[in-house]
Amino acid sequence: MSLLRILGVWLLLALLMSGNGVLREAVLKPSMGPRSADVVSAAIGIALILVVTAVGFRPLAGAPTVQLAAASALLVCLTVAFEFIIGRTVDHKSWAELFGNYAIWRGRLWPVVLLVVALTPFIWGRWAVRGVRAG
Repeated sequence: MSLLRILGVWLLLALLMSGNGVLREAVLKPSMGPRSADVVSAAIGIALILVVTAVGFRPLAGAPTVQLAAASALLVCLTVAFEFIIGRTVDHKSWAELFGNYAIWRGRLWPVVLLVVALTPFIWGRWAVRGVRAG
């Protein structure tokens, strides 16, 4: 699978997930409160990630583990860098606020979403292939 395709899938995810964040802040939080909005937004985000990568990562089917791990690492690095750059420059958040999003012990769900991002190359490149072969 080409680097360009991985970057294209990531860019589409970045746009969709940004829209999900706008939806969370503008619609969900005012209507259902911050905690429920975060849970619903995380579920929407995970669904978006799985749908987009199911299509975008088809070429990873049967790829070597090294290639899947490289794709996973690239996705996670790009996502974390994007979060910090946008968080600091556009949202004007402090470093403490940004790092606070990783506090799963405080109920923050961002680490779960990031884990799904990290697993998608393996889901579609290895595990989904096994499921098809077994069926």
